[in-house]
Amino acid sequence: MPVVSSHAWLARKLQEVQSNAAGRPLLLMDQASSDGPEPVQPDLQALVATVCSQILQSDAATVAAVAAHKVPRQALWDIIARTADQVSVRAGFFRRDLQQQVMDFLFGYGPLQACILDEAVTDVDATAPDAFTIKRDGVRQLLPLRFPDAQTYDTFCRLLVIRNGGQINENDSHCRVTDEQNRLRINVTIPPRSVRYPTLSIRKHRQKSLHLPDLQASGMFDQAVADRLRHWAEEGRSVLFCGKGAAGKTTLLRAFLEALPRLERVLVAESDSELYPEKPCCLLQRIKKPHEGGRPVSLYDLVRDGLTMSLDAYCIGEIVGDEALAFIHAAFSGHRCLGTIHADRPEEVPDRLLALARPASRGESDRTLRRMIGSSLDIVVCLKQFKVARIVVIHGYREETDHYEMDVAWPDGPDSSADAPADQLAEQVVPGS
Repeated sequence: MPVVSSHAWLARKLQEVQSNAAGRPLLLMDQASSDGPEPVQPDLQALVATVCSQILQSDAATVAAVAAHKVPRQALWDIIARTADQVSVRAGFFRRDLQQQVMDFLFGYGPLQACILDEAVTDVDATAPDAFTIKRDGVRQLLPLRFPDAQTYDTFCRLLVIRNGGQINENDSHCRVTDEQNRLRINVTIPPRSVRYPTLSIRKHRQKSLHLPDLQASGMFDQAVADRLRHWAEEGRSVLFCGKGAAGKTTLLRAFLEALPRLERVLVAESDSELYPEKPCCLLQRIKKPHEGGRPVSLYDLVRDGLTMSLDAYCIGEIVGDEALAFIHAAFSGHRCLGTIHADRPEEVPDRLLALARPASRGESDRTLRRMIGSSLDIVVCLKQFKVARIVVIHGYREETDHYEMDVAWPDGPDSSADAPADQLAEQVVPGS
């Protein structure tokens, strides 16, 4: 079980930290010494690390039982208090804070817990034990936080991965996991991939979805764009949302999903859960990674298997690899398809989709794939810094000129709520390359 193995690993690492070069334990004991003054009262975070180490050495079974909900948490609170008193005679002065922080370290997010609970915070990132930032209401800010030492920070980062079912070590030095309960996507890298310290990236997703009116009120788009998005949601259009990371793609896709007809049957396929749709008739499916045991299941597998599930629509949370080919085939089969993709301009999305699909193609020529993309993808919405920046409508692909036919629908584009004849297009852009 991941929790048990992570606790055993944490115990070993913290035990190593507690020994200095001479092999003398660095326990935070408040012992008077005849050779000098009484040691300074230990820092609370350092005491938390020491208490965690002691508990994991002496009561690992209790920790595992609490994690598995077989034993009430109160049993561990009593052990924390008793262990703290053994480590420091002054621990009683801040016992309640100490107990809570130990529980947060083992089962929560330790000093980051307040950020995890803050709905205004969307991102928490770290590059060193004393280098943390958060993004609150779309603005990145420094977070005044410092771990007591590099080893505790390293331990904390690894524990987040292992506790959420991931695997990370010197051979697999990057891992992305999902905390389903708190709706977090967690990325951790460790040396040797990270040069000096582990890096931590936590993306938070709201417990309750924002709908199109909420995003309009926040300034993501105006009334005209809101009306078009609602129209496209109701009319069965296939839409891709593009932009760089943290541009707002997933947030808008999540709101767009909620605007679909209530009884539209949608397969939501993701590598890591991020969309959490609230509308009924959504089939939520996730890939199965190799380290999880059994036969791995990819996004390509999920989309391909969905062709036999009487679906109205597909939604791929993030198109980053060969699932692009399955997306193209599903859209070309008459299904509405939705998703996000990394691209800086909406006009570049068809070729970006082709580039991702090409390695997985099974004999389809580039021209065939372009024709499939041109006939099945309707709308591309580009976001920058949490605002809709540009929208294009795709009308098809002309083989004789090797061009996609597109209208710029926003800003200042023609009314594209209805399909325009190909010979009346206001703007023709992007060669098929």
